Amino acid sequence: MAFDEVYIQPQLWDHFSFFKTTGLDGTLSETVAPEKKFKLAEIRAHFSVAFVSVEYLKAYISAAKGSEYNTVLLSYLVSGSTDIFIHYSDPLLFLSDDHLVFELSLVSGTNVIGLNVVGWAVQG
Repeated sequence: MAFDEVYIQPQLWDHFSFFKTTGLDGTLSETVAPEKKFKLAEIRAHFSVAFVSVEYLKAYISAAKGSEYNTVLLSYLVSGSTDIFIHYSDPLLFLSDDHLVFELSLVSGTNVIGLNVVGWAVQG
């Protein structure tokens, strides 16, 4: 599954929202690659059914400078949860070639997942 890209451009910044809604079997593995310097403001996830097994939604940066710069941003236990909302009060800055990667194992085809990533491009 690939992210659908939506651009909103109020004022001076190039805002973006990447989102995907899907039901699938196997492993969720999604990559957000804006191809510009960007600031990450929010990560939101919605599950149509709460997980009963122990599962973690993981988000990390695959750094352009090399694997030694990769950073885990989120490792969230989704068992019993249907909604996750992470808001960074001081948005995180990333380089243009950095990729934001999401992973979740044992995804059930009966559980519809909505994943939304909000941020904006940075000049310079």
